[in-house]
Amino acid sequence: MRRCTVLAALIAAAALSLAPMTLFAQEGDEEEAPDFNYITVTRIRMPATQDREKAMEWVDKVMAPGAKLNPNVLWYRVATHNWGSNSEDVVIMAEYDEWADIEGDCPACDAWFEENQPEEDTPEREEWDAMAEAFFEYFSGHRDEIYATNMSRAKN
Repeated sequence: MRRCTVLAALIAAAALSLAPMTLFAQEGDEEEAPDFNYITVTRIRMPATQDREKAMEWVDKVMAPGAKLNPNVLWYRVATHNWGSNSEDVVIMAEYDEWADIEGDCPACDAWFEENQPEEDTPEREEWDAMAEAFFEYFSGHRDEIYATNMSRAKN
């Protein structure tokens, strides 16, 4: 008899745990769907060399200013690995309100790039191209990740 009681209790617990939660909710107590933002994380391996310094110049002088102008970007961070077993990592993170904002248009960014890209056949353009080449050499092996973050868990 004891075995039947335990089995019945387990079946009841399983049935209740699988039942939709609205079964227990009072009418009118429906919760709003949580608000989600999206965070892109680009991880790049950059050994500490002179090329890394050039690549980071590209990040500082081109990528960061563009991201700061982008109205789709809520926040933007570039983090370098500070402690641990792999000091080669550079992580670029940006937060967006909507999934579509990740690849959304940014006319201000495009205008900034056109305005700030040096003229061809100048020493400034050679420096610009050297920074870009160093960055994209590392970037070719990067990893992209996109995370959804429930904003009810966020500290603003």
